[in-house]
Formats: sequence, C-alpha cells, structure tokens
Amino acid sequence: LSGINGVPPNLSDDVTQPPSQATGKSTKVEAEWTTYEATAYTAFCSEGCIGVTATGLDVSRTVKHRGRRIVAVDPRVVPLGSRLTILTADGRTFEAIAEDTGGAIKGRKIDVLVSSERKARKFGRQRVSVKVLERRVLFGFGGGSLHENNVD
Repeated sequence: LSGINGVPPNLSDDVTQPPSQATGKSTKVEAEWTTYEATAYTAFCSEGCIGVTATGLDVSRTVKHRGRRIVAVDPRVVPLGSRLTILTADGRTFEAIAEDTGGAIKGRKIDVLVSSERKARKFGRQRVSVKVLERRVLFGFGGGSLHENNVD
C-alpha cells in the first residue's frame, strides 16, 4: 500500500477497537505516526537463535502471529501485545504485533522478524513511521498463559 505524502490510504487517526476480553468495552486510540529506527532479525539461523519470543511464541516456523508481522520493541515504549501499523522508508505498510524484545531495542527502536538472514540484511537499518493502533499489557508472559489488558 502506498499513500500520499507518506500517509497510507484508508487509515483513520481515530481507531475504534473491538471489545476487550478483559473489560468487555471498546477502546478508542488516538493513533499518531511516530518515527522509529527499524532493523530486522530472524529466528531462522544456524546458531544464536532460540526461536521463542519474549511472550513465549514459537517463531521457528513463522514470522506472523494473528495475521500480523511479529516485531521486537522496548516494552517501556510499546507494551507487548500492542497492535501496530508500520510504514517503511520505501512506502510499504504492514500490520504488526509487539511480541518480542531485544537487548539493543531501547527507546524508539523496532526490530522486524523476517524469515532469513538475507532478508534481514536487505531490510537493513531504516527510519520508519509507526502508528500504535491498540496498546495492550501482557501479564504472566514467559511461560504459562498470557493475560492481557487494554491500557488506552
């Protein structure tokens, strides 16, 4: 998808969310585009990859969860479980979900899960625009079941 002046088409600034399982109420988020530094990583490598995200997802055979690309974030900036839209430097957009963290992912940095080291190198380091569509807080991740609450 490409848009005019770097804004993707058909994305409203006000997003009404479906009812939360935790509260049963809709959550409206005032979504804004924010600039992040993005890199890419893979769980498909010969050594040094464990294939499990910070939230306990097995990503040894996939780069998506619930139809969205998995990304690593700083959970102090973007809570784990949050839904995002990402606009890349070349104008492509995709839906993502914050399911991982990383030692070098601090502040407004984001790491996109890709299927190979070659794709990670091709993605490189770039400035992207990120819109948080729904903020969630996951409790009890890292083993066992996840409990989530909307926070906006």
